[in-house]
Amino acid sequence: MAVAACAGASAGSAPAPLRTTPLSLARFSAIVDSMVKGPEFRNAHWGVLIVDPTSGDTLYSHNAGKLFMPASNQKLLTGATALTQLGPDYRFRTQFSANGRIAGGVLDGDLVITPSGDPTFSDTMWNGDHRNAFRAMADSLIAHGVRHITGSVLRGSSPFTDGACGFGWELDDLNEPYAACVQDLFVNEGMTRVLRGRFPGDTAVRAIAIRDPRGAFFAALRNAFVERGVTMAGLVDTVHVASATRLPPIFAMRSPPLRVILTRMMKPSQNQVAELLFKTLGREKGGAGTADSGRRVVERQLRAWGIDTLGFTVRDGSGMSRHDYVSPETIIRILEVMRIGPHFNDWYEALPIAGVDGTIALRMRNTPAQGNVHAKTGTVDKARSLSGYVTTADGRLLEFSFLCNNFTVANRDVERVQDAILVMLAERPRPLR
Repeated sequence: MAVAACAGASAGSAPAPLRTTPLSLARFSAIVDSMVKGPEFRNAHWGVLIVDPTSGDTLYSHNAGKLFMPASNQKLLTGATALTQLGPDYRFRTQFSANGRIAGGVLDGDLVITPSGDPTFSDTMWNGDHRNAFRAMADSLIAHGVRHITGSVLRGSSPFTDGACGFGWELDDLNEPYAACVQDLFVNEGMTRVLRGRFPGDTAVRAIAIRDPRGAFFAALRNAFVERGVTMAGLVDTVHVASATRLPPIFAMRSPPLRVILTRMMKPSQNQVAELLFKTLGREKGGAGTADSGRRVVERQLRAWGIDTLGFTVRDGSGMSRHDYVSPETIIRILEVMRIGPHFNDWYEALPIAGVDGTIALRMRNTPAQGNVHAKTGTVDKARSLSGYVTTADGRLLEFSFLCNNFTVANRDVERVQDAILVMLAERPRPLR
């Protein structure tokens, strides 16, 4: 299998020596039972499913058909559908068009920017500074013979036709970067940094959500124009929409391919990338650039994979909604169809790696699970999830889904159980009957 080399530890300290003593399936089940049914979880709701996809055996199952709030495990549904429906080479395209003649360095008319919902004009995708993206836009304009615009900068028709915030998002979260609402023109994953002082002489940098994404996009573009010496007589108009259907394009900004964007969504669990992919699925495959259309595309894909409709409820792309519900059985089926599908390497490498990167970079370090477990986390209040793949000491790739809801212990107590099970699987051969 192509991923076999990934099963060993990567960077950092060497993992503990492997235990080679086989563990009986009955003993393994008893150990897992003791953890998920412990007294600290007597008010909690655990769902666990661990399978060996090669043999088809279920190694452990607890509430596997029940619905759970998945938190960011919802991104498994979004990411798998996007990779399948759009393909790993899909790119967003933001077009710059001329509503007028270009001659002698002058655009005699308006510059029209037609958005695509590109989520990649960000620090993380532009060498640590999202302003580089806008500098590239100004440089491209100059390279195509435009140094002065006699008119205004206008927005072309939007690919999205619904509201900016997700269904069922918590109102109290909307100022936080992880809950930034999304629009067709988007800057730095919806986040900006501000200085906040608690008392004179004290300053701290805090990240907050951008409340006007389109306005932030045009402000960044205007600043890049000033920096690069592009002038205009008119205004940057964020309100009026111009049709660019018949206008000659000057150039287009194309995003990195979806395989790269998927990694940026999965490893740090980036909500806004997920929401823009969700709406893009609606636009490209559902006939409308809306969350409802995206939801129908995801639901249709899940049904095509043979997943029972009683095993999921989809309301957004990121898992921020408290109206998303998924069963461990649903997640395992997704993991399996991706494992046997044509895009598994892109999928597998996009997931966080235990002890190495992403949201599990600090978990399972110095154990056989380090560099081995590839899995997606999920966290909202009273919900903690972890689902993905683990390779046993005898080279078997297993699929697992751990969903826990309604607990009152610390998140770390839930993680301790998840991690302990995965370390037990990674350090031993596959449990035997």
